[in-house]
Amino acid sequence: MGLRCNDALRKIEFHFATTIVIPQSILIHFIYVPSKPHSTSSLPPPDPIRSTLISKLKFNETSPFSYYGGIFHLIFVEFHKNYYLTLLQHNYTLTMNISTTIMPENRCSSINELFDDHIQMLSRWHRAKYYHILCQKHSNLACFYDNDYFMCLCDIDRHANCFKFDYRPVDNCFGYNYCENDAQCYLDNITCPTSFSCACKECYFGTRCQFTTIGFGLSLDDILGYSIWSNVPFSKQSNAVKISTLLTTLIFIIAVLDFALSVITFQTKRSLEVGVGIYLLAASITSFIIIIIFGLKYLFLLLSQMAIITNNSFLLGNCICTDFFLKAFSSIGDWLTACVNFERVITILLGVKFNKARSKKIAKRLILGINLFTLTSFIHDPFHRHLLEDTEEQRTWCVIRYSSSVRIYASFVNIFHFILPFCLNFIATLAIIVLIAREKSKTRQEQTYRELLCNQFHQHKHRLLSSLVLVIVAILRLIISFASTCMKSVRNPWLFIGGYFISFIPPLLIFAIFVLLSEFYRKEFKDATVRIRKTIQNRFHLQ
Repeated sequence: MGLRCNDALRKIEFHFATTIVIPQSILIHFIYVPSKPHSTSSLPPPDPIRSTLISKLKFNETSPFSYYGGIFHLIFVEFHKNYYLTLLQHNYTLTMNISTTIMPENRCSSINELFDDHIQMLSRWHRAKYYHILCQKHSNLACFYDNDYFMCLCDIDRHANCFKFDYRPVDNCFGYNYCENDAQCYLDNITCPTSFSCACKECYFGTRCQFTTIGFGLSLDDILGYSIWSNVPFSKQSNAVKISTLLTTLIFIIAVLDFALSVITFQTKRSLEVGVGIYLLAASITSFIIIIIFGLKYLFLLLSQMAIITNNSFLLGNCICTDFFLKAFSSIGDWLTACVNFERVITILLGVKFNKARSKKIAKRLILGINLFTLTSFIHDPFHRHLLEDTEEQRTWCVIRYSSSVRIYASFVNIFHFILPFCLNFIATLAIIVLIAREKSKTRQEQTYRELLCNQFHQHKHRLLSSLVLVIVAILRLIISFASTCMKSVRNPWLFIGGYFISFIPPLLIFAIFVLLSEFYRKEFKDATVRIRKTIQNRFHLQ
């Protein structure tokens, strides 16, 4: 069977039929059927011997291949919890290279699909009596399997030819699992191993299954990392990378404009007379910090995965800091916009009783408290990050390893910092509508109902619309994050790329929803720009 390390290796290449979704990896089961010795004709034939290898497909590959030096008569390929009979040779032929196609009609069906409930409930050996019937009843059936014990082939005479096939995962790495996240470890050769491979569970990927797309709050490394090809110029990178780069550049340009216009507006004396103005100035600064960190995160990920940046100290610092600060400041931004909308509700509720001086004092203390609380709640993140060397693809990854208790805490923190500001914005939207309706009843009765309602909505539209826009964007993020469950293949990252970039829409909307929709802040912006223009003209003696 090729038990010596110097046995010749044959390249076996697999192609997929056009109707089959290309997986991230395949398990290749080589089956060798030993001949029955003539001297022991009275004994049952020996069990077939199975060797299993794993072949992974890179993002830009469509045909996996493997090298194998043993003798085999059958090859079964396993992926997406399905088995396919891809090669059958009654007599072993020594061929240096083999190319075969995985066809849908060669899929091995489970007996759960073929037998009724009554037969499925029978014991293993009682079920085996009905195996021939399956081959005779289903003329196109090439093979089928019993999850308990057997793999069966339907021969030319439509008889079932079955052999023992253990479907339970077998640890082939001598008790040490090099893989992460409960992935199955396989060695390239049991006798003379030279490398290992990992069979990932669904929603996990990476050479060691180090990445996952399960849960809320995915990293850009998880979503886009494998779409970036090492040692390949940018012009030849995947469409996902090019489009993401374009979106990142566009986001940064919009953020610079939004920040400049927002700060011009909110730094005025009148804007800072109440807490809302202080919250908005802090939110503007925070939003710009978020986009700067995001831009650096994207740039460093792109350069490191293209093998342009290779310094481990720099990569480790980037790994520890960028995601931590990106998560923390994104949450701080959500809290600040929630504070804006909630104070606007209080302003409507109290009316002339609203205390501006007290509002300013509370705002300053609350901003400090939000920053300290949010940064502290994410402090676990940097301590669980490290670099992982991917020797197979010659990459360095930033990975995060949590214990089960820390993972629960991290998930809770991510959801808490998203859901609570979302709820505050949602409540603020409803409260504004209720307060508008209540104020309507206090106005002059000679106006019609429609006139009263329109007047109140017009008066408070900037408060209502700003809350409503933030709620709608948050709902989109929730739908994408939870309805899509997980990214099952790095070949189809578009939904998650969309969800990730949507999360940066709120930081870009500060000027649009808090200035352009507000008559007061529009006037402040115009007055501020006039003052700036006059200052420039006076300094440079311009007319």
